[in-house]
Amino acid sequence: MFYCIFPDGKQLVCHAVSTDLLKWIPIPEDTFAADDRIYEFSDWRDPFVFWNEEEGQYWMLIAAMAKGPTNRKGCTGLLSSKDLKHWEFREPLYAPNIHVGAHECPDLFRIGDWWYLVYSSYTDRFATFYRMSRSLNGPWITPKEDTFDGRACYAAKSATDGRKRYLFGWNPTKNDNLFGWNPPKYPGKDYDTWDWGGNLITHEIVQRPDGTLAVKVPETVDAAFAEALPVHFTEMTGKWSKPSDEVLACESPYGFAGSLTQEDLPNRCKISMDVRFSEHTQGLGLMLRAGAGLDLAYYIKLEPQRNRIAFRGSIMQSEDGGKTFPYEVELERPIELSPDQSYELKVFIDGTICEIYVNREVAMSARMYDIERGKLGLFVSQGNAEFNQVKVEIQK
Repeated sequence: MFYCIFPDGKQLVCHAVSTDLLKWIPIPEDTFAADDRIYEFSDWRDPFVFWNEEEGQYWMLIAAMAKGPTNRKGCTGLLSSKDLKHWEFREPLYAPNIHVGAHECPDLFRIGDWWYLVYSSYTDRFATFYRMSRSLNGPWITPKEDTFDGRACYAAKSATDGRKRYLFGWNPTKNDNLFGWNPPKYPGKDYDTWDWGGNLITHEIVQRPDGTLAVKVPETVDAAFAEALPVHFTEMTGKWSKPSDEVLACESPYGFAGSLTQEDLPNRCKISMDVRFSEHTQGLGLMLRAGAGLDLAYYIKLEPQRNRIAFRGSIMQSEDGGKTFPYEVELERPIELSPDQSYELKVFIDGTICEIYVNREVAMSARMYDIERGKLGLFVSQGNAEFNQVKVEIQK
């Protein structure tokens, strides 16, 4: 096992061995720091070791800072070894001079003809990224969408069961105010700062025909929610109709329309549906834990004009949101949205955790603290839409 320690502000890589995976014996003489001819001493952590079949030796990837003239020195460091004890320092595997911080939690895997390099960064953008290459020697290509999830997913790494590959990271909590940046007058927690750490979340990785990667909910998680609950909608505003037993439609080309269930959402559940919208529709989606006024709710909104899915809390529906926050949305993910096409939505709620999936390709993690109870809502903003097979399901 290779791991890192931080004595007296230093960052060191350590080595330990075990015969049973329970009791570990450290090997102090194998501890080492960065080589300051290539790397900075400041960042040297998160070792990832694998056997490089092509070279016939082990490679170690590491979160590091390369030498350079500017502060944009974050990189994926590289070392090689034939015996796991003596390591040769090599030029970084990937050093694009993008991030001011190190490329954390590096991970590497192969699917078919493509190699994938995964790392997380908290500077420039705050996310887990991936790059792709036909060769371990590069070049490392940045795909059009180079992340798996949004701000509320970090430090993700991957594992395989031999058939499928999964990405696992954390959905951060908002409990600690570790950096002292929480809004001083806000009475709730939704707009507190993200913690360093949280709850484990897992996405299943899917390779597209062009080699780029998508993520979807793991089938075992999806199948665990199979007991359907009654869902009865009441029109709150706008023109709603039922073309069939499984379809709820809305025509609201010039305004906002909303409909709410009579039943409250369970604390843990899966919400699923297929949605379709007409040309020029500005927005449509779900309201979670919604009240009758339709402002106290968490909004999951597809925005076709901007090709994104966004998450907004209740304060963003009020004047306080406009006074307080210098941004339009809290979380967003890019997705190409075309009229008259069907899009599958799946939303998983577990207490404060919210995991959103679109079309088995796009994931967006979120948190919901301040509104603990409420109904499921559907809405359309300046457009026409259909919601097909709307279900709320719980675990059996």
